[in-house]
Amino acid sequence: MKEKRFFLFTPWFMGVLFIVFVMAMAFATFYENDFGAKAARALVYETKWFELLMVLLVVNLIGQVIQYKLFKRKKLTVLFFHLAFILMIIGAGITRYFGFEGVVHIRENHTQNICSSLDNYLYVKVTDINDNNIYSDFKKINLNHINTKYKNNFDIGKDEYSLKLVNYLPNAIETIVNDLNGEPIVSLILSKSMMFREKVFLSQGDLKKAGGLLIGFSENDSADIRIILKDDTFYIASKYIISELSMMSKTSLVYDEEELIPLERMKIYEVKGIKIVPEIINKKGKVKVINTERDLQHKRRSALVFNLEVNNESKEVNVWLGQNIKSKSEVNLNKHKLELIYGPLEIELPFKLKLEDFILERYPGSNSPSSYKSNVVVIDEKEKTEIPYSIYMNHILKYKGWRFYQSSYDQDEKGTILSVNKDFWGMMVTYIGYSLLFLFIILSILNKNSRFRTVSRNHFKSNIGKVSILLILFLSASLVVKSQDDKFVVDKNSAQEFGRILVQDQKGRTKPLYTLSNDILRKVSRETEQFGGYTPMQIFLGFYFDFENWQNIPLIKISNKEIKRILNTQGDYASFSNIVDLNTNTYKLKSYVDAAYTKPSGARNKFDKEVIKVDERLNICFMIYTGEFLKIFPVNNNSDKWHGPKDAYQFANGSEDSLFLKNIVNFYAQNIEAGDISQANSLAESIQSYQRKFANYELPSQSKVNAEIFYYKSKLYDRLFPFYATLGVLLLFILIYGIITQKRDMKIVVSIITWILVAGFIFHTLGLAIRWYISGHAPMSNGYESMIFISWVTVLAGFIFGKRSAFVLAATSVLGGFTLMVAHLSFMDPEITSLVPVLQSYWLTLHVSVITGSYGFFGLGAIIGIIVLILYSLSTEQSKLNIKSTIEELTVINYKSLTIGLYLLTIGTFLGAIWANESWGRYWGWDPKETWSLITIIVYTFVTHSGMIKGLKGFYTFNVFALFAFSSVLMTYFGVNYYLSGLHSYAGGDPVPVPKFVYISVITLIILSIYAYIKRGKYNLE
Repeated sequence: MKEKRFFLFTPWFMGVLFIVFVMAMAFATFYENDFGAKAARALVYETKWFELLMVLLVVNLIGQVIQYKLFKRKKLTVLFFHLAFILMIIGAGITRYFGFEGVVHIRENHTQNICSSLDNYLYVKVTDINDNNIYSDFKKINLNHINTKYKNNFDIGKDEYSLKLVNYLPNAIETIVNDLNGEPIVSLILSKSMMFREKVFLSQGDLKKAGGLLIGFSENDSADIRIILKDDTFYIASKYIISELSMMSKTSLVYDEEELIPLERMKIYEVKGIKIVPEIINKKGKVKVINTERDLQHKRRSALVFNLEVNNESKEVNVWLGQNIKSKSEVNLNKHKLELIYGPLEIELPFKLKLEDFILERYPGSNSPSSYKSNVVVIDEKEKTEIPYSIYMNHILKYKGWRFYQSSYDQDEKGTILSVNKDFWGMMVTYIGYSLLFLFIILSILNKNSRFRTVSRNHFKSNIGKVSILLILFLSASLVVKSQDDKFVVDKNSAQEFGRILVQDQKGRTKPLYTLSNDILRKVSRETEQFGGYTPMQIFLGFYFDFENWQNIPLIKISNKEIKRILNTQGDYASFSNIVDLNTNTYKLKSYVDAAYTKPSGARNKFDKEVIKVDERLNICFMIYTGEFLKIFPVNNNSDKWHGPKDAYQFANGSEDSLFLKNIVNFYAQNIEAGDISQANSLAESIQSYQRKFANYELPSQSKVNAEIFYYKSKLYDRLFPFYATLGVLLLFILIYGIITQKRDMKIVVSIITWILVAGFIFHTLGLAIRWYISGHAPMSNGYESMIFISWVTVLAGFIFGKRSAFVLAATSVLGGFTLMVAHLSFMDPEITSLVPVLQSYWLTLHVSVITGSYGFFGLGAIIGIIVLILYSLSTEQSKLNIKSTIEELTVINYKSLTIGLYLLTIGTFLGAIWANESWGRYWGWDPKETWSLITIIVYTFVTHSGMIKGLKGFYTFNVFALFAFSSVLMTYFGVNYYLSGLHSYAGGDPVPVPKFVYISVITLIILSIYAYIKRGKYNLE
């Protein structure tokens, strides 16, 4: 009876809530990808059942606090850590129901005090015959194809009104349908020119104006054109001459004024230059709004269909929706007029904002914005004050509880769009929750009475185990090299010296030419260090100086067999001349490229995508030849844009500079060809001096140039991933061999491998520091950078826990190596790039570093889980005691690793919420990345608390959970970034196909889990 009374407080109910919560959010992210964010909100996030789910989580959490007596002094840190979540949910509720989000649009030198809400509202208004307002009501109603809930019943005097939304049609048109209770009705299409086309619906008694003519369905003499129903036949007549053309027979007739002409389909009637085509003629019908198939050629409008009942008489009312504007429909009744208005709610601010100036700054030589800001003046007439303020990304205007964020701008750069937020109490409660969370997570780790500090092997002892699923990514590449003779080749040292010259890339970053050549070679050949014995700079200069011969070098990566057949090439590389014959101007792939680009991205098959990639590589080679990539000269043209040798001389300050710019690169080539290396290097240095003298902005320092060349030349991470993986696998085999053969004394071998790994980790750290120094921002802004950081944290976790067990260091070395390998796959871009404005925030550095750091600890947990399953599988009667002891030791380490990972992920996720709030005014928006981070938090909370649930306690169970829980991390990182739409997507295009070996890996791990479970029971290892 007692257990039934308090079932809401039980651990098993906590587990059920976690599972339902995770499944609901996961479903919503995929649903959003197909149907949009509004649909996901309507179906899941903003529903009452989802809110009830969170309330039940709070109730269960309170019950757990009471049941486990967390209010005791020794457990207060754990208590406040858990109570922080309650505060955050309360804060979210306040924001949900009392907060306001909107936008303000202001043009330069204009003043604005009207703010439009982000949410849409339906406004119902009823007026009398004198236009006096006698009833009004408005309600928030964000519509989509699954949410059409709206009903309003009200009385005005003795009249009873009932208004109900019956349908939302996102791609709607009006048409005539048969109706037994209908009336005679026709639809006519009027056209005057290509620019004028109008559809007119006419019921008996209607009189409408269209195309400058008055058209009526009556015998009214005042109409220019009349539709008449006589003896069950429809006629058309006019006070003007009518010409008739039959579409079938192509015959034409001319009729006099006022002559009755049978109105028939498939005929065109013309009156005063207006062509009239009968579309539908119906004796008993009515006009109805229906949904149509999406037509990409014709943009349809959306419509809301209401049923209005007045004193039990019903009428259909349609509201046609515009784009970001208010939509309105009127219904004239006998005594009243009803208006339906749908759109954003307009709120008058208690002050005004004047836009003095909008400033958009770009990265030098590109159209990419580096920052944009609005210089505004707050005009408060009540306070008689005028306050100037600059609003830009992460720099918010706060005034009287209102917060204004730089959101976007007009295309002509003469107006600004500001996000608006008013949510003082919701944000205050939420931020208090965040603060308690961060503080007491740290204190919980330090608290010697917390489970993290006190957990032991006894915590996991049980006789029951379960199995789940894991996803791991791994890919390898092959290399084939070819070479040619009789071509101009700059020697390696001279090419490297020329590579020190700065160049302005197409994204606005100024970097050494050496860096650009490396990036180009990686894109063209999928190689990073050299190709055919030549460095990237030698290849770049060869293509520029001697394209005639270098175009014959097989350099362009070709992966597709069909493309190889078309080009008649045997290897994995094709030359420029294999694809294009410049003499005849023949491009062998032209028809295939044209066909691929005409298809929508989602309709392109694998061949189409490969053709586009080859076309891009080909164009890169041609752009080297034409000098498009050699923008090395700052010029005097009142801009930051640099130019290449072929046109820079046109903007020179004088004739001397003009000669220098026009000839310096050719002189360099001539000296190289003549063997005068010293003079050639001197000319390269003169170009560097010219750049630093005439650049209109600050260039990278010489030390940064040196650091960047060293970074690219060292290929540090290309060498580290086989280094980590090899040592990790070697150490793993040594340790497993020692346990099976019961040879425990291997300290010397383990110590040697450990110190070698320490050396590699030092270089790993150095690489991160150099990349940070070069780019000017923390190396965590894209997929590649976050992967090398995750690898770093993973190996660091191995050193932290490696003192407890050398297995941990082996596991993290293997995982660190695999992570670096993934970072170098084809869909990862290692190029150092400039940051978009929203990423230029210290909150970003904190958020990304902490959240990606957690992945290293979760990865360690997954690898330990695999090791434990392998140990179970290798168990024998002779080795079971050693294996059991090792499993228990590893499980304790695994628990601590997952706990640290969970703490870091939780802190990182909510640091991201703070960043989002400081950037665009909302700390949680159910973006797929946010949602999957929360899902991962819930998953690992379930794992770390699984020992509280009856039947889920045990070493085997915990490690299986730790292994398969990592799939949520992989989904959060790879799935969201490359498969789902959202603010955090890295892919920017089609998703990366899931390799077949991923499915093989999942099946293998499931088989391993089952086999380990059998061996565990056979030798009673738990």
